[in-house]
Amino acid sequence: MRSFHARGVALALSALWFAGTAHAQIVGAPALFPIPVPGAYPVTQTAARDSSWYSSEPSPAEPPPAVASPSELPVPVQIDQGPQQSPVQADEYQSAMKGDWDSCTGGVHGACCDAGCCPSKYIYANGLVMTRIKSGGFVTTTDAGGTPEIFFCDPGYGNQWHGGFEIGTGCCFGCNCNSGYEVLYWGLYPGSSEETATGTLNSMIDFADIDYNGGDGNAIFDGAAAHRLRFDYDLHNVEVNLIGNYGGPLGCGRVGCCGTGCGERCGFGWLAGFRYINYTEDWLFSADLDDTVFDNEADQLNYEVDIQNNLFGFQMGVGFDYCIIPAFQAYVIGKAGIFGNSIDMQQRIYGTGGDATLNNGPFAGAVYDTDSDDFDLSLCSQIDLGGRYAINQCWSVDFGWRVLALSGVAISEDNVAQGNFQNVDGNTDIQTTGSVIIHGGYAGLTYAW
Repeated sequence: MRSFHARGVALALSALWFAGTAHAQIVGAPALFPIPVPGAYPVTQTAARDSSWYSSEPSPAEPPPAVASPSELPVPVQIDQGPQQSPVQADEYQSAMKGDWDSCTGGVHGACCDAGCCPSKYIYANGLVMTRIKSGGFVTTTDAGGTPEIFFCDPGYGNQWHGGFEIGTGCCFGCNCNSGYEVLYWGLYPGSSEETATGTLNSMIDFADIDYNGGDGNAIFDGAAAHRLRFDYDLHNVEVNLIGNYGGPLGCGRVGCCGTGCGERCGFGWLAGFRYINYTEDWLFSADLDDTVFDNEADQLNYEVDIQNNLFGFQMGVGFDYCIIPAFQAYVIGKAGIFGNSIDMQQRIYGTGGDATLNNGPFAGAVYDTDSDDFDLSLCSQIDLGGRYAINQCWSVDFGWRVLALSGVAISEDNVAQGNFQNVDGNTDIQTTGSVIIHGGYAGLTYAW
């Protein structure tokens, strides 16, 4: 019994201790023991004390600080940080840091080009003055004493400068304009090269197998008063190329300043595409028996050979340039390809009195007017060496020297019959071992937009 009362007294004292005010810091109404405890001291709200408040929070015992008016705030101290970059200077700095990695505004800018993306389309036109290098040949005419009078091997048949033109257009893709396509045409339209001899002349070509105007062909070509040899050629070239250009002379690199954002002076580009070339030669040897005027009289006889080479196929090329100053570059462009060559050759002997006929052989009585064709492989290569001056972002002046070489083609030197015309099959077998070199200058303008 005594221990029971002792335990009850201890429990009551503990409850009174927890209900005291010494550790009650909540300023609201206390509620530790909401159930009334008999005989306990009353618990009342106590004032908060700073000594028991956590220092990192404002104490409820202190009123909030008054906010100072703007006039009472301290004046900030101004620190001189030196000259500041303008927005333009900052842009230039960022552009210089990026270079050409991700910006189309990188590059050398000046009077010839403006900042921003390059023009994406262009068109150009050049005038051409070119000639054909003559190699090989034969003598067609001698005088009565056997002295040669007309040489088809004379360089004069090749060293004739003729005119032509070139026109092209293209479109570029991407902000840096480093890829695209181009379509171009260029051609030569030469006049005839000819040589005439007069006197008592004989032909080195034997026309004994030919009958014309009541006699054989030698009756007009031998002992003639005049011989004339006329030769002309023309060339037409069409290309469709894909282009990649990296600061080089191709595509949209035809206009604007040269050089790149990192200041390199050298650039390069590549091309690949389809090319077609028509190269034609016309060879005409004529004799006039009675006078020196070729006026289509019945006593005139002509031997004509016309050859057409049609080359077509795939080509590849590269271009390199060197930036001398931002507005002027020197460049070299090379192209090459192995092409199929569809060849057509016509041979005919005729005059005002009609067509000549064969007087012997398996085709005796037939008109000597043949048409034969063949197909072979030919090689084409071209190199342009030139310079380009950028007038501004949209206009440039272009000039240079071009060399075009063809091999595996049919030419007159190899296919003109020297006699034995009754051997029609042999004379119409086209020889395709010839080569041609055409070279000359070009100059013109390019416009881009």
